[in-house]
Amino acid sequence: MKKLIIIAFLSVFTFNFATAQIFDYDVDDFRDKWQKNITVPASQDAVIDKLFLAWGKAFPNDYVDDFITFKSTGKSKFKIDYAPKNGFVEIAHTHSFTSEFDGDFKKGEVVTREHILQAVYWNLTNGNKLFGVSIYADGEVMSNCAIFFYEYNATKATLTPRADIVKKVMTTLDDNTEIFVKLPKVGRDLKYNDFSSETDKVIKWNGNGF
Repeated sequence: MKKLIIIAFLSVFTFNFATAQIFDYDVDDFRDKWQKNITVPASQDAVIDKLFLAWGKAFPNDYVDDFITFKSTGKSKFKIDYAPKNGFVEIAHTHSFTSEFDGDFKKGEVVTREHILQAVYWNLTNGNKLFGVSIYADGEVMSNCAIFFYEYNATKATLTPRADIVKKVMTTLDDNTEIFVKLPKVGRDLKYNDFSSETDKVIKWNGNGF
């Protein structure tokens, strides 16, 4: 009987862990490796497509693959909000499971998890563009989030990491990596919720940064 209980527990743990792994490696890995220049191939695609797919080639994951499928077939296994005129892409997956044991959740309780990747760009005063990526992975115990910014120089066809902007945002968030920073589909201000408020808080765009 004890052996069966252990096997059941491991099966549930494996399922929950696997569904939390929406990328080929975890969010911490992205945080460690995001700061590298990325070449943006010439293309007639919308700017957000070029930037997102160039980033996705450097950091391949299931959501990028799904976006490529969506672009070529119109079909996707995830929920895609694609607004090229806004320079915005959101790819999201929500899954639910029933808790098998009492613990973090009551046995029989339905638990819903969200996994979201957003990408956006907007214009800088120097003629370049700022490209941002925000990742939210809602795991079994806690959420795991990350946000990155790159400056796109069309002449050099390069995305260059803007660690200074990321640092400014993270300083505002007190380096809390459990907060999902929402990139704007409309406007330029960042929104986030630190779970202490019922409404989103705002990080204001100053025209060239935050």
